[in-house]
Amino acid sequence: MMKGLVTCLLVLLVAHQLGHQARAIDCTAVTESLVQCVTYLTGATDQPAAACCVGMKHLTQIAATVADKRAACDCIRKEEERFHNIKEEAAIKLPGACGVTISVPISPNTDCSKIN
Repeated sequence: MMKGLVTCLLVLLVAHQLGHQARAIDCTAVTESLVQCVTYLTGATDQPAAACCVGMKHLTQIAATVADKRAACDCIRKEEERFHNIKEEAAIKLPGACGVTISVPISPNTDCSKIN
C-alpha cells in the first residue's frame, strides 16, 4: 500500500512539473509587473518607483524558461506599441536602476524569437 502511495505521489509531482514547464507566461502577469514603471519609462520621473522595481524582480522570477522569456518579450513589445512615448534609453536602464538582471530586453528593437 505504501509503495502504491509513493508511486502515485511521484506521478503527480512529475505531472505537476511537466505542466508547469509547458505553460508560457501570461501577458497579464507581465503587464502587472511593469505597470508601475510607466512613469519612469516615459520620462515623467528620473528614478523608477519602488513598486516598479518590485515588479521587475517579480518578472525575473516568472520568466524562468526560454518559452517564458520569449512570451514575456512578446508581451512587452505589445505594450510598447500601446505606449508610444516610452523612452528607449529609460527602458534599457530600467533593470540596472532597479538592481536586477533580466534576460528579457525591454526594447522595441528586440527579436523575441532569438532570446535564449
